[in-house]
Amino acid sequence: MTDRATHRPVPPWVGPLALAGVAGVVLYIASWLVAGWWRQGYDPLRQAISELFELGAPAGSRAVVVTGLVVSALALVAFGPVLHRGLPGTGLLGPALASVSGALTLGVVAFPCSSGCPGFGTTTTDTWHVLMAGGGYLALMLAPLATGWRVREHLGGLARLSFLLGGLALVGLVVRNAGWDLHAGLQQRIFNTLADAWYLVVGVVIARPAPVRSRPWPAPARRGPRR
Repeated sequence: MTDRATHRPVPPWVGPLALAGVAGVVLYIASWLVAGWWRQGYDPLRQAISELFELGAPAGSRAVVVTGLVVSALALVAFGPVLHRGLPGTGLLGPALASVSGALTLGVVAFPCSSGCPGFGTTTTDTWHVLMAGGGYLALMLAPLATGWRVREHLGGLARLSFLLGGLALVGLVVRNAGWDLHAGLQQRIFNTLADAWYLVVGVVIARPAPVRSRPWPAPARRGPRR
């Protein structure tokens, strides 16, 4: 297997690991959808995803989200080497940010927020939760932008999509944290899913088999001038 843009050899583990990463991201999205539906009285339009696994949350819905978070975190950590070895270009920032996002997501699980997720400075676990979640989200959304810059000379379509999804997700993150009461739970899900969509797309792009290169169509032979 070789890189389609640069003909650089791509290790055989890249494709399967990219698909595993896609599956991990899909599992995470499914986990907060299922848990939000399962937990009685939970309002996904106004409540954060973190409240589904807050301290004291029902064991069933909490287990679903924690499982999705851990699997997606490991998938994001693995996306780092997948992006680096599966895409053209030489920049390491995008792959590094993807892996950092996964590592910080594990930190989010390790420091669940207290009831209602009151925010930074309330308790030790709430402070660390905010730091891990904020850093993880920022890395999650900057990775598409950095990767788009890396592949801009080789994969123009993917670069434009990376700038679009990463930029929209970043704007959503800023709006969510600007203090505007605009259905905070819905805002979080929108910018989170925009970023996740990029990981799904890039994982499929990397995993798909290289197209068979056909020989150029022969040009018609020139005829001499008529007499």
